[in-house]
Amino acid sequence: MISGLRRTWYGVVCVALCGCEAGRSEKLAPVVGKVTVNGAPLTSGGVTFRPDVEKGNLTQHIPVGAIDAEGRYELMSATKKGAPLGWYKVAVSAQEPIDPKNPYAPPKHLVNPRFSDAAMSGVAVEVVEKAAPGAYDFEVAK
Repeated sequence: MISGLRRTWYGVVCVALCGCEAGRSEKLAPVVGKVTVNGAPLTSGGVTFRPDVEKGNLTQHIPVGAIDAEGRYELMSATKKGAPLGWYKVAVSAQEPIDPKNPYAPPKHLVNPRFSDAAMSGVAVEVVEKAAPGAYDFEVAK
């Protein structure tokens, strides 16, 4: 009887582990883009894609990417390049470096602070397998 329970338990554990692994292996599509402010490249900061549950995106990943000196970014989901397919609300945040002489001063935003919150930014995008060039480019306001 105990050995039967053990086999059942091991079976349940194996199925659970396989299910968890399947969730980790979501298909990722490459996401690269450029962020501009008033037509000029944003030269620092980050981009975050928050899954839009209202549009059916149930992924557990929150893809993020750093913005380089030319305004370009590439999303990563955990340690892999890309983002799971689906709709996302987008946040863009960028601040001036902290002044070491005044480390308690409030941050100086390089973009309008509303863009730092994906729910408030008003920016949404669908990640697809083969996106058109520029599909993930964003223009934000200062």
